[in-house]
Amino acid sequence: MVYVFYSVTLQKIITLTGIGIIIGAIVGFSAVLGFELDGSVFVLSMFLGIISVYATAMYAELYHIREAINKQRRENR
Repeated sequence: MVYVFYSVTLQKIITLTGIGIIIGAIVGFSAVLGFELDGSVFVLSMFLGIISVYATAMYAELYHIREAINKQRRENR
């Protein structure tokens, strides 16, 4: 069993960064090898991959918060 000694928030940040790097690397390798672009496109795609994963995660968290608030309002009526 693996014990994690850091916070859940830091764990989410590390996980999302890893996912973003993997997605960015796949897109970057495709751009460099498939379309014969230079290495700056690879770095840019990794940066945009990380940012898009963070944006998606923030949207999902806000959606869950909104659903919880709506559920609580329905129960209080």
